[in-house]
Amino acid sequence: MRLKRGVERASCDFCHRRKIKCDRPLRESQGHDSCSPCSLRGIQCLLDDSDDVRLRRRRRAVVRDEERVEQSPSLLTTAPADAIVQNFNHPSANAITFDREVVPVSSQSLEQSLPSYFPSNLDDGISSSLDQSPDFSFIDTPFELSPESILFLDQIFLGGFETPLEYLQPQTLTDIDIQSSMAADLTTQNSASESLREASAFNTSQKPWLDCGLDEATFYSALHAYFDFASVHLPILIEDAFWQDYRAGRCSLALVYAIACRGISFSSTLESWDEQQRLALKFREKFLEAQQNSTSKSVMRLDDLEALAIMVNWTYDETQSLSLHSQLGKLFLTHEALVLATLQCQMQDRDEAGQPGPTVPLARSKERRKLLFWHVYGLDAFHSLDQKTISRIPDSKNSEVSSKLPRIDSGSYLDAILSLAIVAREILQVLVTVSTKRNGVKCTDLMNIYDRLNHWQKHDCPSHLRKKRDADGKLVPLTINESSKTKFLQPLHCTILWLLEINCYMQIEDCVSQYGVQTGAPLEGEMMALRVEFEALRAVYDGMEISRWMRQYSASTMRGGITQSHSLIDLAPSIARDICAGLCFWTCARGKKVFRHGSSGLTNIRPRNRQQEGKSEKDQRKQDVNDYREVAKEFRSAVATAESHRDTKYVLERLDKQIASFEQVVAQ
Repeated sequence: MRLKRGVERASCDFCHRRKIKCDRPLRESQGHDSCSPCSLRGIQCLLDDSDDVRLRRRRRAVVRDEERVEQSPSLLTTAPADAIVQNFNHPSANAITFDREVVPVSSQSLEQSLPSYFPSNLDDGISSSLDQSPDFSFIDTPFELSPESILFLDQIFLGGFETPLEYLQPQTLTDIDIQSSMAADLTTQNSASESLREASAFNTSQKPWLDCGLDEATFYSALHAYFDFASVHLPILIEDAFWQDYRAGRCSLALVYAIACRGISFSSTLESWDEQQRLALKFREKFLEAQQNSTSKSVMRLDDLEALAIMVNWTYDETQSLSLHSQLGKLFLTHEALVLATLQCQMQDRDEAGQPGPTVPLARSKERRKLLFWHVYGLDAFHSLDQKTISRIPDSKNSEVSSKLPRIDSGSYLDAILSLAIVAREILQVLVTVSTKRNGVKCTDLMNIYDRLNHWQKHDCPSHLRKKRDADGKLVPLTINESSKTKFLQPLHCTILWLLEINCYMQIEDCVSQYGVQTGAPLEGEMMALRVEFEALRAVYDGMEISRWMRQYSASTMRGGITQSHSLIDLAPSIARDICAGLCFWTCARGKKVFRHGSSGLTNIRPRNRQQEGKSEKDQRKQDVNDYREVAKEFRSAVATAESHRDTKYVLERLDKQIASFEQVVAQ
């Protein structure tokens, strides 16, 4: 949104270019010389608006006025401000004479008088010839998603940069501010008839907590807990937009139940598993009803699609549900259904079509679509890589756009995940093919993939989220300078990014172990096999280091007079917990191989340890196996910190069986 005429910019250059909130004035009043975004990224906070043509004329006028005041200060009392305005309004007034003879007025009165004589959008038509950077001001950037990333996602899901007809707003909304138009529409909705309010998908007079056996306080606590904890690692919905739709009575009931279901595990309620299952069943019921009541099978409400993204891959308690809902859920509540529904690009951002009277669009629907595209693309990329299945999402037609994601100076957490998701898709397209399954993986392809991951780490990943190593090659712990309220955000984001990168290395190792390596030049196959083994072992070692140092961080909140703390793995079970569990499985399997064949049998090179030089081969092998056992238990302990989720118990049971099997083999 452009600044109003005469208003000087208070945001720094970085925040202004990214269209994000800048707290530079507040931080300056507190004695800081940098805003929060710049301080987080460790860059210099600068504010240079000298090339802003909207302010140059005003500043030149102020300088001339100050010079005239110094030359003839007695003029300040010769003419009142009202007379000046009257002379300026007179048709015969001469602009040059006015500039030379009229008394300077205060900036406040000047700003009050200008809007009545100049159109409010006058500055919109003025462009600065001094600004050589690309102008992306026409794009809204939700959650610091860069313009390049938005263009890339638009091309993937919309087929290009042009918005289809389904996305166009009414003509009255194209030339005015979205927020003001929404406020006007809300006024219209409040004055509408009672029949229109009854036709809404959700009305605030209803009490959704009653249908699932909860009290109002518990229900609202679950809604707030979702945005406080569950959505901080993978945002799907904008919080203020949800509350705006919720209070206006136009929010989908499926979305309300989905948010409450995901958030109630972080609330202060006891025995939340049964309540969570009731909320999940209510979501499925309302979602299937919305699908049935849809005007077309290819059309879905935007908030219903957001609800599906929140609840995808949820495990339902089928003993408490109808068999019909269970069968329909296996068709319409899967990951594939989410991807296909998003690709159809026919999402309604307003009440159901065909309802009488005017309709109101969902709050910030344009930004929510972009965020949903980001979530679905990243989720599908890593899901397809884990399952070794080809994605249904098409590739980008413009390689130049994807090669610019993200920019180092302005890359964000969302940009970093998107660029890593692009790398994950490249890994899948290279390694999981008919040719590799028959003939093995080419050594040149493996080299290119490792170079691509290394480039992402050194260049594509933003500097404040990048892994740093000391002289010995070990990970350097993060240095957090944020307040205690947001202290866990950067460690959480780093944990998610680093574990996703580790998962990419482990998936490469899994593909090579299944399909083998094509033998080309002499020693090439063995060389590449050792490279794959090295990268996998280093990834596991990094995962062990991450699982250790991230225990010092936790997210805390006060609810009902009780302080709740959640570990970083507890906040991101679908990523952090599951990847640590996979590393535990791999470590146990690797330990069994070491016990049977020894380290020398796997690598032909044995690490030298002076403490073991006098021991027998059996004792040395036993010591190596104990090292693997300790690493496996380290990952198991990390998984156990996700105690807010009921399914963690089942994950731990599987890990315990695997560790017990490992120890049983060692004991033989």
